[in-house]
Amino acid sequence: MLPGPSPLSEAELRKAIGRALHQGEFVYGSTLLEKLASHGVTMVDLLHVCEHWELIRSVRWAGGAWRYRIEGPNSDGKWMAGVLSVKDPDAEVVAITGFRFARGKTKR
Repeated sequence: MLPGPSPLSEAELRKAIGRALHQGEFVYGSTLLEKLASHGVTMVDLLHVCEHWELIRSVRWAGGAWRYRIEGPNSDGKWMAGVLSVKDPDAEVVAITGFRFARGKTKR
């Protein structure tokens, strides 16, 4: 049995992220920029991944919402992951963290 509502499908997640980015419902906590900097990436990189991601690596229930680890190219074409929290398709999308892989591959 799932801990909450069913996770979004890939198509639903793409739509929710796109809507959040274009309607100003893409939010993040005060520590996100510090987390990104500690991983050597920027908010521009994370936003690029959110617009151009290629796969969902994992989905888990945490804090009353589904957390999706998406992966895709950052603004420099290096492979990167972003973790987003989404309660439902019409809710805000919360950026949790983002990081680039140590090898800096252009494709995973």
